[in-house]
Amino acid sequence: MGSKVERLMWYRRRLASMSGPEVLHRVIEQIKRAQSRGRVPDLAGPAGDGTRLPALPGLKEGLRAMAEDRALLDCWRVFADRAREGRYHFLGLDWPAVTDPKRWHLDPVSGCHWPDDIYCFRVPFRSAHDMGDVKYVWELNRLQHLQPVAALAALTGEAELIKLCVQEIESWIDANPPYQGVNWASGIELTLRVVSLIVVVSLLGDEAFSQAQRRKLWSTLAHHGYWLMRFPSRFSSANNHLVAEAAGLYLLGGLASSLPQADRWLDYGRRTLMEEIHRQIHEDGVGAEQSPTYTAFSLEFWLLCGEVGRRKGHPFPEPFWQRLSGAGETLRWMLDGAANAPRIGDDDEGRVLVSELHETDYVASVISCIARAVDQPRLIPPRTRSHLRHALFPAPAKPAAEIAGLRHMSTGGYTVIRQTEKGRPCLWVIDHGPLGYLSIAAHGHADALSVLLHLDDQPVLVDAGTYLYHSGGAWRDHFRGTAAHNTLSIAGSDSSRIAGAFNWSRKASVSLVEMVEDPACWAVEAEHDGFVEEFGLRHRRRIERLGDGLIAITDRLIGSSGGQDVEIGFLLHPDLGADTQENIVVIRRSDRKLVQLSHEGGLTPEVQRGLDDPPRGWYSEAFGRKVPADRIVFTGRMSPGDTSRVILEILPEGQAGSGA
Repeated sequence: MGSKVERLMWYRRRLASMSGPEVLHRVIEQIKRAQSRGRVPDLAGPAGDGTRLPALPGLKEGLRAMAEDRALLDCWRVFADRAREGRYHFLGLDWPAVTDPKRWHLDPVSGCHWPDDIYCFRVPFRSAHDMGDVKYVWELNRLQHLQPVAALAALTGEAELIKLCVQEIESWIDANPPYQGVNWASGIELTLRVVSLIVVVSLLGDEAFSQAQRRKLWSTLAHHGYWLMRFPSRFSSANNHLVAEAAGLYLLGGLASSLPQADRWLDYGRRTLMEEIHRQIHEDGVGAEQSPTYTAFSLEFWLLCGEVGRRKGHPFPEPFWQRLSGAGETLRWMLDGAANAPRIGDDDEGRVLVSELHETDYVASVISCIARAVDQPRLIPPRTRSHLRHALFPAPAKPAAEIAGLRHMSTGGYTVIRQTEKGRPCLWVIDHGPLGYLSIAAHGHADALSVLLHLDDQPVLVDAGTYLYHSGGAWRDHFRGTAAHNTLSIAGSDSSRIAGAFNWSRKASVSLVEMVEDPACWAVEAEHDGFVEEFGLRHRRRIERLGDGLIAITDRLIGSSGGQDVEIGFLLHPDLGADTQENIVVIRRSDRKLVQLSHEGGLTPEVQRGLDDPPRGWYSEAFGRKVPADRIVFTGRMSPGDTSRVILEILPEGQAGSGA
């Protein structure tokens, strides 16, 4: 497994990003971990006294309204068939057909089994690359595959499905004794498992479990709560992980109130959730982690807990719901007319409630639930597919009117423009925000001054995606790096310096220079200092509308140093292609011309695709998967005072470009 040298390097980089108080906290945390090794407190919950298992209020009742949705039930049937045969499918991968208890520690890519008999904090999951990426083994252990199976069982009453869910839960408990093995090492994984257990119990009811099985359930829930409370994410780790952990403790405290520490968990969870929604969602509605999908993920936790509080008679205060609504509104602005959300920063496909194998409209689904929870029909997305979430938050009958105009998020650092160009719906997202959240900015990418474009409600200029986490190595660095984004890089360097899979040693600071909000001639100009330390240069970019269908992107280097080799890249969605002819590049979808790019300046255009050394022209369509994609790049040498100007002409349907 992982080498000591690599682990020491990780600790060194991590320490460099810590404050003095955090270092002290980590020392105390390590002492607590050492004290807990080999100690399993007696946390048995109620046994045989008639106390009912925890249940989400209203979930089973709301599910009945979805009984006639045949497409949804067919989707759930796929989950059931796969689970019955041990053929799990997560993160775009099919697990080998395994039904014995070893499946809970199996990596489907490497074929290795993670250790299940050592203390959880002694498993080197960050550096054990020979074992595989730990996300894969954790994904199955979230038990989320049982949520749709239990929903189907609740609607059909099929005894075989009920038995399957109960057996899976009991198998997991027996194969994962408290605090042993990799499945107890991460608090967010514990919370997602708690949610799954509560969802399944809510749908199946107490009668599905024997008294002995109920004892096991109470015990494992108690140990999950104890471990979450003992080892919270704090300081530089207090991002979506802290939100998840607080949600787990809140749900356990409120729904499993007979457990010994339930009141403490409830109070801590509620207080932390209210504090963190104001820390991790900016006033302009942008998620502080600079990732729409991670924002949606945290919002789903807040939304679920807020609804439980409302139904249990201890509602969250109005400012909580106002911040939730503001985040939903900002995300709604970023959806195109087909409910596609631009991918910015990391996306590991994390979900709280699960209803389908690969949820492509996750952000839209969460927004639809927010719209229902805060009674704001204007937030309803353009389309929403049926989902288990809608048992708690019924799907809206019809979408709201389409949004048009310009929205500037000054704190989160995005400007979104939605308008029609040459008769075609157009969505621009311009990134002039911070790298990410807290000192490690774990899920941010070095994408300063990147631009994204959706045309005809389909992605055109895209972020490269995520690909892998712990086992990604150089590929993880590439997908986080500047050359994987639609911006300028100097000599192959990144605007922020990577220092590990979830860390940075230098972060670019972006400042807004000018904002023109006139829809007819809007402009956004900003610059960052990410290249100052290495090259003595600042990168300034101006994106402006020149007329109907004409957008100019102007890049300059500011400073007093000499010329540098630069590349200005634009990555296309894999469904598209690009052709070059002299100084003109045409973007096509099959034989349809969409956009034409022309260049003014001394750089040379070319199209890259699927290059390995250095990596260029790759797109990660889902976690663990990457495919070649055309990347339009303008390369050459630029000095301070030089200007590179790319004119994007959006072409009318069925017409050739004018060559502007």
